[in-house]
Amino acid sequence: MASSDWEEVKRLAADFKRAQLTSASQRLSERNCIEIVLKLIDEKRIEVIYTLDGKEYVTPAHLAKEIRDELIVQGGRVSLVDLQKIIGIEVTYIENKAVELSESDPTVFLVLGQLINDTYLDQLAEEINDQLQSKGQVSIPELTQSHDLPAEFLTQAIQSRIGGIIEGQIDPYNRDVIFTQAFIERNRAKVRGVFSAITRPTQVQTILNKYKFPEKVFYSVLEKLVNSGRLNGDIIGGRQDKASFIPEIFSKTQNNWVDSFYTQNGYLEYDTLSRLGVNDPKGYIKRRFKEAKFLHLQAASVGTFLQEQVEAMVDEADRSGSWVDVGPMLPSSLSSSDVNQLIQHILKPKSRLGLKVFNDTIVCSKAFLEECMAIFEPVMKEKAAKDALIHKDFFLKKDKKAVAASSGADGKLDKKEERRKKAASGSGSTKAGGGGTGREVKMKKVKKGRNRDVEADMDYEPSGGGRDQQQDLEFHPVEKIEEILRSKLHDCPEELHTEMAEDFLRPLTRKYQETAKEAFMAMSSGSSAAERRKTHEDVQDRVNTLWTSVKLFEKGIGQFTDDDVISQLNKYLLKTLCTEITNCLFSSIATEQMLTHSESSDMTPEVRAKILSKVSEQSRGPLTKINTTINGKDLSDFHNNLEDCCMSDICDIMLKKLDKKKERPLVFNHKQALCAQLKSESDPAMALHLTATLAFQNCTQSMLHAPGKLVPQVVSFLAAHLHKDQHNLLVQYLGLVQKQISIDREKGQEEEEGKNSSSEVKVQLEELLPKVKDVALVKRTSSVSSE
Repeated sequence: MASSDWEEVKRLAADFKRAQLTSASQRLSERNCIEIVLKLIDEKRIEVIYTLDGKEYVTPAHLAKEIRDELIVQGGRVSLVDLQKIIGIEVTYIENKAVELSESDPTVFLVLGQLINDTYLDQLAEEINDQLQSKGQVSIPELTQSHDLPAEFLTQAIQSRIGGIIEGQIDPYNRDVIFTQAFIERNRAKVRGVFSAITRPTQVQTILNKYKFPEKVFYSVLEKLVNSGRLNGDIIGGRQDKASFIPEIFSKTQNNWVDSFYTQNGYLEYDTLSRLGVNDPKGYIKRRFKEAKFLHLQAASVGTFLQEQVEAMVDEADRSGSWVDVGPMLPSSLSSSDVNQLIQHILKPKSRLGLKVFNDTIVCSKAFLEECMAIFEPVMKEKAAKDALIHKDFFLKKDKKAVAASSGADGKLDKKEERRKKAASGSGSTKAGGGGTGREVKMKKVKKGRNRDVEADMDYEPSGGGRDQQQDLEFHPVEKIEEILRSKLHDCPEELHTEMAEDFLRPLTRKYQETAKEAFMAMSSGSSAAERRKTHEDVQDRVNTLWTSVKLFEKGIGQFTDDDVISQLNKYLLKTLCTEITNCLFSSIATEQMLTHSESSDMTPEVRAKILSKVSEQSRGPLTKINTTINGKDLSDFHNNLEDCCMSDICDIMLKKLDKKKERPLVFNHKQALCAQLKSESDPAMALHLTATLAFQNCTQSMLHAPGKLVPQVVSFLAAHLHKDQHNLLVQYLGLVQKQISIDREKGQEEEEGKNSSSEVKVQLEELLPKVKDVALVKRTSSVSSE
């Protein structure tokens, strides 16, 4: 040091000593210093940070310097929590300053609340390298656990130092594994030695478990050895657990055997290939014989040579009009389903030839099948002639099941509407001669029961009056057909007889039904004209009888003045006698055109709808109108439509006009019938119904056809025609009948009082019954008009 510099140092030391010895004239207290600092902070003249004890202030720059110094002191890695304890500053300021440092300085990183610099990462890389050199391989997950650092951050730090501080390489298939070249070479030598000694297919997983190779580098080493040609063989299955190594020497031997077997036999069995060590036989065949046209079956793959042999046999059978069993000509390892699949493949382009396969292996030509069908023609004609006589009405009623379907929605609605109206009105059906003589409730039950029987019988075909007739005529059962074939075809196997019988059943049945129908038509065309004429006359007489009754009952309806009563009487007449007339017309035309139908008395709306769908266009219009009219309320429309239906080109029925001379006997006979029925009637309700009807005829000399629900209206009408005591008696008896009916409906009540009242009403009804009958049966000498 120069003398001048030393002199300067001495001078400064003297000044410093003098300043220390000099006493201050003014001193600031601690409180004044704090206030001054706070004032400067408020005015933003200075920026300082309080320490945790509040006795010191630190500037941001000084805080950053302390953090850097402490990071160096801690070896390049320090936690922010530890910095708070060391520096004594609130952790928020430390976190903010740490973020600033990591953003401004690329060598400093903020990771999981820790500051880390490059110095620490270099030291970490040296430790990893030492570990790598000693073990030969390390993994990122292990390093992450041991050093408590994120995998992504650690991976980036390691990758940037691979080839430098860290002397190793990363596995290209598994980026989490790092190994040294010496480790790779050592394992490559082991793998090469083990797999070079393998002479048959071996699962890779077995070798891996037996020799404890590191799995993370094993597959990559093995694939490189195979791809480079150092190991002669193939890996089947990639990196899966079921991957196998096939040595080249084994593959050559295997391929030579497969080629030789295929050349000699024309097919390859999957079981044989599996025993040879082929895991995927179909895939192996496709890879080995890329250009060959194999047919892959369930048990084997058949080549073109065998396919051509089978095709030649099929063509020969077709040309000769015979049959051939392909099964014995093919390998025994092929199942019947395999043979059938092979035959179907060959027959696909020959579909127009009409060849058919039986029992999976037998191919029959079209000519042979036609010859077999011809065997049954004599038997069929003989049986058809007999059945045409025995099952005569089968051909008229065989379509009975189609009634509901052909009638459509209208038929269903008509049936529902009819039931609803019957339930509401209590209408019943009577014969023409009986008029409205039956009690409504009872007659309704009778008709419903009959209708249910008719509907229940719709699924059966009548045969000789029984209900066991089958739904369709059958030719012969399968056993009989098989027996006939066996007696005619002696050189065919039993299996062919059985399957041909089952296959022939339907076509033979259809052909037999056509033959039987032709026989029946031939028989019907030769039937007696007199018989048909007699049947037509019976229908005509029946229609005229019913029509005459309708006209007479219509006169009785004319005696009433109440429009509602007249409407209900017309509707009831349409539902009963007019419906019977309509059924007669439908039954007649169905018989003439040989359509399925029920008897006219049992004909339902569905049956009529079915007949309408099958009659000719000329007849359909008038029949549809009259079928609609019977569901209405206007008798005049029915008369007009009836005349149209009776025209010569439709039903050909001559309607006879009402003869005045015959009218009186008809009315008298009807009256006598009512009287006879009334005398023997013991039911109060029925007796009242008959009495009212007969009294109406006595008073008006007109017949009446009324339902039971209109008896009160008829009694009211008789008030102007009977003696007062007679009318009162009918009114009293009507009240008792109604009371008895209401008591009968209360079946759930069993109180003693109800029983007593019911017995009292019955006693009164029985006592008054003879008097009520006398109102209609005993003729009074005087009348209301004379009084």
